[in-house]
Formats: sequence, C-alpha cells, structure tokens
Amino acid sequence: MEKYLEIISNGLYSYRKGKLFIEDVDVEKLVSMFGTPLYVYSCSLIQNQIKKIRDSFKNVSPLICYSMKANSNLKILKLVHKSGCGVDIVSGGELARALKAGFKGNSIVFAGVGKTANEIVEAIKANIYFFTVESIEELKTIDKIAGNLKSKVNCCLRINLDVDVDTHHYTKTAKKETKFGLSPQQVSSVIRHQRDFKHLKLAGIQFHLGSNIKISSPYIEALKRLKTFLDDTGFKPQIIDIGGGFGIPYRIENIEPIEVFGERISDFFVKNFPSVSMVIEPGRFIVGNAGVLLTRIIYKKKTEAKKFLIVDAGMNDLIRPALYNSYHEIIPAVVYKGMNETYDIVGPICETGDFLGKERSLSANLDAGDVLAVMSAGAYGFSMSSNYNGRPRPAEIMVSGKKVIVCRKRENISDLWKHEM
Repeated sequence: MEKYLEIISNGLYSYRKGKLFIEDVDVEKLVSMFGTPLYVYSCSLIQNQIKKIRDSFKNVSPLICYSMKANSNLKILKLVHKSGCGVDIVSGGELARALKAGFKGNSIVFAGVGKTANEIVEAIKANIYFFTVESIEELKTIDKIAGNLKSKVNCCLRINLDVDVDTHHYTKTAKKETKFGLSPQQVSSVIRHQRDFKHLKLAGIQFHLGSNIKISSPYIEALKRLKTFLDDTGFKPQIIDIGGGFGIPYRIENIEPIEVFGERISDFFVKNFPSVSMVIEPGRFIVGNAGVLLTRIIYKKKTEAKKFLIVDAGMNDLIRPALYNSYHEIIPAVVYKGMNETYDIVGPICETGDFLGKERSLSANLDAGDVLAVMSAGAYGFSMSSNYNGRPRPAEIMVSGKKVIVCRKRENISDLWKHEM
C-alpha cells in the first residue's frame, strides 16, 4: 500500500501509525469536520503535477491550458491560474468560471463540437486566445458573428487524424467515426479557401487523441501524420495544439513516466516544427491523483454469492466505475490487523451498476461506521456528479499542509428543489 501511495502522490498521501493522512491532515479528522461523502484535494500535489508537466515539456515551453472539464472548482481554477497556466474550456459556463477565477481571455482556448451563437459571442467579447473549430458549419458561424462584432478572431482547426489509442472506446476522440474534428480533406479545403472567412485568422491546427493515454507513441504518430499533411498542403501554422489526455496511474501499473513522455514528444516537435508554438491541454494529469473521495460504510452485507460493503457514496458522486468500468483503488482510513476478505464496494443508488469497486481485498474487521478512501478521484469525479435518487452532492475541501480549505459546501436537501417552480 505504501508503494502505491508513493507512486501516485510522492509521499503526500501516507499512513502514520496506521491512519491515512492527506498531506499533514488525518482523513478521519476531515470526516469528523465535514461528514461523508467528501471530496478532498491536495494543493501540493496539484502544484507538483503542474511543475512536472512544465519540466517534462521544457524544450518547447508550451502554453499549458488546464482542461477545466476534469474539475472546475473555483479554488482549483485559482490555484491553476496562480501556477501560470491557461485554461481549455468547452462551454459558456466554463468561460464564465474561467473569467471569475482570474484567467485573462488571451489564456483561454475554446473547444467542443456544439458551441452556440451566444457562447461564441461571449468568447469573442472576452478576447479568447483561439477557438478550436470542429466543423465547417461552426467556422461559418464564428466568421459571421465575428463580422457582426467587427472583430477578427483566431481559430485552430481540429483535425481528425484517425489515430487509435489504447483507452476506453467512449474516450477515443481521434478515430474518423467519432463526432470530433474535421477530416484532412475538409481542413485542406478550408486552408485553400481561407480568404473566404474575412473575420477569421487560421492560426493553427489542433488534435486530441483521447483520454488517459499512457504512452507517448500515439502523439508522435499523430505529429508524423500532421507533418505529412502540412507538407502536402503548404500550410504553416503558428500554433499546434496537441490536446491532452496524458494518463495517470490508477494502481501500480506500467505507464510511461511523464519525464520520458514529455521529452519524446518535445524532441520530435522541435525537430519537425521548429518555429511553431505548442499548446497542451492536460486535465486528468493535473488533478486526477490529487483528489480522494471519502465514504463511510453503512452496512456490511453477506449473500450466498458475495460479500458487500455498502457505503454512502454512489454513482451519483463518482460515476466513472459505472460509466467506463474504471478502476479506482480503495483503501481504509485506518489499517486493521488480521485477515482480509473479498468485497464488492457498492453505493446506495437503486442501480445494479452502482459500484465503486468489485472484488477488492480489504480487512475482515471493517464494519459499519468505518471510512474508506476512493483514490484518484480528482478528475471527472465531482464534475460529473449529480443529484440522482434525490441525493445532495458532497462537500469539496482542499488540504495544504496542515491547512484545510472549504472549496464547496455540502448541498442540503432543500437545494434539490431550489430552482424549481
């Protein structure tokens, strides 16, 4: 267990005399203060991950645009902004959050296949760095709106390079059958007819391969295909945005170290695109392992087929296991001596798919009232949570050394209908 904690946190998560600590705070103390379920984020781990990625790509000094969809809590956004990053957004709501957190327009990039006219207007007024354009129709819409606003805006064309990656099929975004991006033929046509878009500047090219990619080779393959495409068309981009999707360890597993990952991509980029600016959009890499979901055991249940630990966190709080069959390590807040048993850790939601982990070996001495920590829950955890089954969403807090910061108060029952008429 200690080896796993060292891998994901570089010592910021640890057991001290059998009790789990996040930085210098006992998780049982956090539970006594804030209750469960509870999202806890490590401030130092977020900062460390940003430094790691900056150091790993130092040969190209990219603009790091944090992918807000991973976790859009304002305290986290302010921390990322203070660390010198930009931000990648996919909606008008995320634009508003970015501005509220202090990001300037020229550090914001706007992706997504379904930007509405109102969202485009607000982004142009905010003077964002560029739009990532996903279709010809979108390009025409941005051009028209920019004209109405007497503006000229930067666009990067998202090219779908049909590169396959080893990840869940729901999170592969660079295959030609997905909804994302323009085909090389479409991008080539836009380049040839770029003068028709009088209020746009084609600043560059963007691609995004998928999510939780654990090796650098797909990015290098995509850059090779892009180099061939650019040589064939003669287009000279000022910006190449390689997206995000950089993977993290969810358990002890074989994953290319970010130092090697970044260096290999950077070396190829410098040799083949020497005068081009790089943009990267990490989200999960920055916050994924920096978040933990704390949950309390309600019942210990045994059937003829299984042993269950029924906890107070469910798929409404963390949907990734149900949606993607994702693996999250689950560890106890307090280590018990003695034998282990095999359990399914399940939530209170009325769905068979409501589970946080299956076939997990944990102490036979665990019982109702004990606290478990669901690890690697900082990305696509709270941001994908819901009120399903009439359940208020958890509180979010941040730990910095011994300091505890409230990021979001726990919802109460009346919040469930606050906006209903």
